[in-house]
Amino acid sequence: MFGGGVLLMHIFLDNQIENEFRKVYLKFKAIETQTTKEYKDDYGYFSQNITIFKPLETTCSKADFRVAAVDGSGADSLILLNDISIHLITANFSADQTAFSKGTTEQLDITLPIASQPDGVLRLVLLREDKDEEVWDEFLEFIEYNYNEPLEDIVIRILPELIKLKGLEKNYSVDNFTMENIDDIFRVANMVPFKIKVKKQDFTNFSKWMLSSSATSARGWFEQFREVLEYSLLHALLNSEHYFKYLFIDGSMNMLLSPRDDLPRLASNYLLRDLAIKAYEKNTCLVAVSKTTTFPLVYRIAQDFEKDLGTEEKWFIRLPLAVLKEKQLHMLKDRPHIPPAYGVSYLFHFSSDVPVLRIDFDLKWWLKKIHSKDKEIEKQREIELFQELDWLAREVRYFGYFFDLAFAHNNTIIRFPDRDRVAEQLIEYFAERGENPNLFIHPRKRLGLM
Repeated sequence: MFGGGVLLMHIFLDNQIENEFRKVYLKFKAIETQTTKEYKDDYGYFSQNITIFKPLETTCSKADFRVAAVDGSGADSLILLNDISIHLITANFSADQTAFSKGTTEQLDITLPIASQPDGVLRLVLLREDKDEEVWDEFLEFIEYNYNEPLEDIVIRILPELIKLKGLEKNYSVDNFTMENIDDIFRVANMVPFKIKVKKQDFTNFSKWMLSSSATSARGWFEQFREVLEYSLLHALLNSEHYFKYLFIDGSMNMLLSPRDDLPRLASNYLLRDLAIKAYEKNTCLVAVSKTTTFPLVYRIAQDFEKDLGTEEKWFIRLPLAVLKEKQLHMLKDRPHIPPAYGVSYLFHFSSDVPVLRIDFDLKWWLKKIHSKDKEIEKQREIELFQELDWLAREVRYFGYFFDLAFAHNNTIIRFPDRDRVAEQLIEYFAERGENPNLFIHPRKRLGLM
């Protein structure tokens, strides 16, 4: 039987796989052809706005600073029993202090109250299908327990900040917004205008207007719980006694907004904005790093510049901002989330061995720390920023990627042996309390299919 299976696979490879290769290649080339005109239209912007910079020396006399990063992982459906699933969620951090005079960094010994391990957090979440309100209640409790604040307080605090940003920092009097004077925020929102499509009486019933995964989509809920745990660990770092010049997160600062709405629709969006505002108040730069930028034809941009500049030249390009009335790229007309709402995006080229990274910063931080009416001053601030970021990506094991993000990722990733071991321990725990352990073994495993 095994031999027959191998023979069948060979027949498949001989007769079909080349045809499958051809089909996907033709689709790939069709996409490139469709976007070629847009690419040519936008290439002028890239050429005019690219900034090539000389990196810092490995050993130099810069003032040292502290930096940290957070990443999350987990195991979707660790164990499954009919409509009940239990999920493992983890988040870890790495923190260092630069030692520019030595050309290295020194790991910081930091313990956070939220951490159940020396440098991270582990949580189990139980989800049920067709129990939407139960899942929402669990989600709200999870936010309050880990982030140490109820979602309602965070939303009430962040909305005035978003309204101010919509008005580009004009002084709208919504600083003392509470649920008791909710009329004020709706009034000021209309002045900006900031479009809120939520009825006042439904405002704090988040399950009515915040988008969430279907109660039957445990995978979607798993991702939201995981994101909240990452942000909670970042929140703990910000609230610690340590000052960090940079805090890194894996991913983007994208906000989920409805097409005719300025109100973020995910609970995690409000946590992210809260982190950005608190980081701003502490003079900390929040840096979101995406290895898969979803930016169209970014590899062609890199290839074209490498032909002219060489493969190892370091450069960055800021994407145009609608809030500054800058002309938008043709390539991004169907991607309104790039740059993200309330964020600023750059493309960063380290070397040909590393994918072009998309790096997002908070808009409010950028307006204060980088932006200037004097473009020479703005350019110098950008160069100093990217020189430091570039230096933080020169650890020999992760050359070209920010090492604290790599360390945090390696500490949090759940590999299949780890997942199986935790699942077995959890099943044993249930069995010790009288449950039938066979019920909790994954059906595929019980049938010999995994």
